[in-house]
Amino acid sequence: MREHIGTRCVVCSEKFSEEDDVVICPDCGTPYHKNCYKKDTGCVNTALHQMGGSWKPSYDVGSTSAETENIPCRFCGQPNPSDTLFCPKCGMPTAEFYSRLNREQRYNGVNINEDPSAYNSNANSGLPFSPFLINFSDPLCGFDPEEDVEGVKMSEIGDFVGTNTHYYLPIFKRFKDTGRRISWNFSAMLFPELYFSYRKMIFPAFGALLIRFFSGIPNFIALSQVGQFGRITELAKMFDLNSSAFRSVIMICSLASYALMFTAGLYGNNLYYNFVRRRIFRIKEYSDETVLRYLLGRKGGTSALLMVLFICLMFLPVTVLWMSSMGSFII
Repeated sequence: MREHIGTRCVVCSEKFSEEDDVVICPDCGTPYHKNCYKKDTGCVNTALHQMGGSWKPSYDVGSTSAETENIPCRFCGQPNPSDTLFCPKCGMPTAEFYSRLNREQRYNGVNINEDPSAYNSNANSGLPFSPFLINFSDPLCGFDPEEDVEGVKMSEIGDFVGTNTHYYLPIFKRFKDTGRRISWNFSAMLFPELYFSYRKMIFPAFGALLIRFFSGIPNFIALSQVGQFGRITELAKMFDLNSSAFRSVIMICSLASYALMFTAGLYGNNLYYNFVRRRIFRIKEYSDETVLRYLLGRKGGTSALLMVLFICLMFLPVTVLWMSSMGSFII
């Protein structure tokens, strides 16, 4: 098979000729000049391997612009010909790869980007299922890295979010496309202060913690009265648990706690969306392109340490009661 003749080596971008000594990757079929293959110690089309795909020939046609126009890789900055699918330096997909992927997404032989009803039997119901077809082999879910999302690039959002982009990016894209900012996040509903702290949203995390703390005061008083917690028990007995006023306070605090959970579950993703965009704007103000991606990853992502800190703060009232019962905490 000589189908690689006239195509380009993904390492050096030079065309193959009849005289070249060519090595073919046994897994994906990508051709290389023998020296290029040895220099990079094997095939660099790692993304193609992960997708289980195989190399397809791509020939320069129409003009010589493909030979002269180079497009920098958005991951490592390596200049590559416009028809290159995978960066020879870092092995990541290029803009041309995403372009072809979008053009060639098919279901039952029909391009789903041109006809979403090809796979959506409820196409006439008004339910937009097409945004949920995600390319899970790509951290950006197959979206255009240069797509503008209300002032920031999709690639910048992906770099900042870091983990679980396959959950967040489709939601953020829907926020941008539809203008509707409501979605459901079970993690934010169950433990809003932990969810916000894990995603480095300090102020929402403290706000949720304070609401949780104050709404739990009546239960703290009731628990203190039935135990032996020293001075804390004496102070708690000043309140009449059977009075209508105290019962009303308990009801209000319970409603506040449930309102916090419901609101966080409904608008948690929107809060994170706005937080991501604000932080990216701020980072871009004092950084240049050479360190932007590093800073986005450093300032974004998640923080297990912050989450552990807020777990400790959540259990602070229980800790106070335990220390009082042990006689090691005096008020």
